[in-house]
Amino acid sequence: MSVASPSQYPSPEFVEAFAQHRPELLRHCYRMMGAYGDAEDLVQDVLLKAWEARSSFSNAVPLSHWLMRIATNTCLTALARRKARGLPQFDRPSVPEGVALGRVEETEWVTPAPDAKLFASPDDVAEAREDVAIAFIALLQRLPPKQRAVLLLKDVVGWASEEIASALDLTVPSVNSALRRAREGLAWRPRANPVDPPPEVLRDYIRSWEEHDLDGLVALLKKDVILSMPPDPAWFVGQEVVRKFLQTPKFEAIWSRGFKGVPTRANGSPALLVHLRDEHGIFRPWSVQLLRFEGSLCAESTTFIGPHYFRGFVPA
Repeated sequence: MSVASPSQYPSPEFVEAFAQHRPELLRHCYRMMGAYGDAEDLVQDVLLKAWEARSSFSNAVPLSHWLMRIATNTCLTALARRKARGLPQFDRPSVPEGVALGRVEETEWVTPAPDAKLFASPDDVAEAREDVAIAFIALLQRLPPKQRAVLLLKDVVGWASEEIASALDLTVPSVNSALRRAREGLAWRPRANPVDPPPEVLRDYIRSWEEHDLDGLVALLKKDVILSMPPDPAWFVGQEVVRKFLQTPKFEAIWSRGFKGVPTRANGSPALLVHLRDEHGIFRPWSVQLLRFEGSLCAESTTFIGPHYFRGFVPA
């Protein structure tokens, strides 16, 4: 069996230089892939590819530009083997109250991403939060991969069409054409008031879940609130519809066991690491709940059910 030589592994100096650009590369790969775990794995692949191709790097372009080119093409290669992801509220009609919880293959859905990994510091979040919003990530997945890459490199990363054409082996007219189609297909508009709720509101929201206070929870929801719980394909619209769903026997049996919510941040917004009490009274990781507030009311709650979604998350 042959043994890899030390020169095949990135040097500490190269890893340190790469680390400075890792959050930006991770955000880009996450937007391309729609899944945080996939993005993390691909960023590691980018590190290795960049090390292997280090002799081709020159100071004619910034290191960040060279790495972004490698990252984009790595994502495009991976996407050729994978189907697009989505969110229930974008890909299926809403359902009336009382529908039982179900499951759809988890690879169908986009996944949440921790701010602690996406951004080098909390100060970076305000500027880029809409670029990692879960709705934006889901809508991006509707675009063909190459259109997605062109749109992100142009409108998010800020490259010129000539740079994109060179990176993706396209002509400038084809880049401009792909960009036009991508913008038309995305039709993205930022959500209203993308700011955090007052701290006391978030505390009341968590308390309502932990104390099984249905009335208190519903009072914190907008009249047209959206609730979804991937991998369950069902989603609900409206304060009273959500109330009735939370009262269904199947969900009530889960909630009555006891929840514990730990504040965190995901996709540029407040989120909860939700723990469910087991038969031994121990709280176990259960779901990651992304929250979008408008003022002091919750406008949207997207709960990703499964302990594996905790990957990369830390308490706020």
